[in-house]
Amino acid sequence: MKEIKLSFDINLALKQFDVHWIEEQLLHLREEVFLDILRRILNEIEAVAVGRHTQCEGCGEMLVRNGHEFKQIRTLVGALRYGRIRLRCKRCGEEVYPLDKAIGLEARDGMTLGVRERALWASVEVSYEKTHQFLAKFTGLEVSRKKIHNLAWEEGERITAWQEKRREAVFGKGKSLSEEAREGPEVLYVQVDGTAVNDRESGEWMECRVGTSFSRRVNISKGRVWLKDKKTYASVEKADSFGEKFYIECLKQGVENAGKVYFISDGAVWIKRLKEDYFPQALGVLDIWHLERELKQALGEEKKETVEKLKLLALQGNAEEIVKRLMKEVPPDIVKAEKIFQVAEYVMNNAEWIGNIPKVKGYGSGPVEKTVDITVSRRFKKRGMSWYRHGVNPLLQMRLLKLNGEWDTYWDQRKQEAARYAA
Repeated sequence: MKEIKLSFDINLALKQFDVHWIEEQLLHLREEVFLDILRRILNEIEAVAVGRHTQCEGCGEMLVRNGHEFKQIRTLVGALRYGRIRLRCKRCGEEVYPLDKAIGLEARDGMTLGVRERALWASVEVSYEKTHQFLAKFTGLEVSRKKIHNLAWEEGERITAWQEKRREAVFGKGKSLSEEAREGPEVLYVQVDGTAVNDRESGEWMECRVGTSFSRRVNISKGRVWLKDKKTYASVEKADSFGEKFYIECLKQGVENAGKVYFISDGAVWIKRLKEDYFPQALGVLDIWHLERELKQALGEEKKETVEKLKLLALQGNAEEIVKRLMKEVPPDIVKAEKIFQVAEYVMNNAEWIGNIPKVKGYGSGPVEKTVDITVSRRFKKRGMSWYRHGVNPLLQMRLLKLNGEWDTYWDQRKQEAARYAA
């Protein structure tokens, strides 16, 4: 391991005594000292790296020096413009910058992973423009709105590609699920819902599918519950692809080995099909609040008492009796009658799931609805927002890292991948 010893003097003219002025001066000195140290370290590393690059990796010919080329390295403490040595192959003309490879810079922008992480930490919460403003204010770095957008796309695509590779390995090549499976809890709740995101290209809406799973509910105050082990997956993609990736995520929650699995949803056709395809062992449960809403819309506000009685029947799991009583409410008005017939059909189509409502004591899909709000609505559905389809998923995957508590793990892994060690 190469050791570098550095020494330097710091001079500060104490023009004022107040700590506020001193703080500002020290912040300026911190940047100057850091960049000076960085420059010295880069000199040492480059000397070693150039000594190791003597032959062209392509053709084997000797490499010769071919001047310098300046590059800006952007760090959390400031930007350093550095003229690094360029080597050129005498035979094939290939140009090499030994310093770039030695220090693990991945892109032409010379941006460290620390800068990337801070930029994306903000961008998953607020707009790219506000992220640009935050970075300028708190780090002094000028990173454009467009560049931040590109960073989100690049990092998000890394995650998306990894997820797709894993999905293909399991569902395309038949890889064993044992590596993903975990010890299961006594009861696991699985919930799925969807929401619409404005499609900028078509001017219409694209569906963002959201799934969440959890087993541990902790009461933290009156009316407030903490889902201690909740994990979420969300994406704008076809239902089957979403289902496969969400199922793999649920393996980490122990879905294969859980004592009981309750799959709670609003009874949408695509969700029920997803349940049958990927969670056949789970008990399907219709969300009681969605059923209540359908009943209210069909019967009207004047039938509040009737709705309450039908809700009680649902809590008892008696779908057949709900249909019978609905038929007694059919009025002469054709439009109102049609609404009642539709909700009766909804009840019949979900009769089995209604029958399972008592098993969860009326526990509904509130957690996934809240998850939809936190995961999607608060970042992607603010007033005036619209998105290109290819731009939603990368940022969404970055947002999920934070919401699932996996942010630090991801960036630690990125830093390990980019690490370069001196011999």
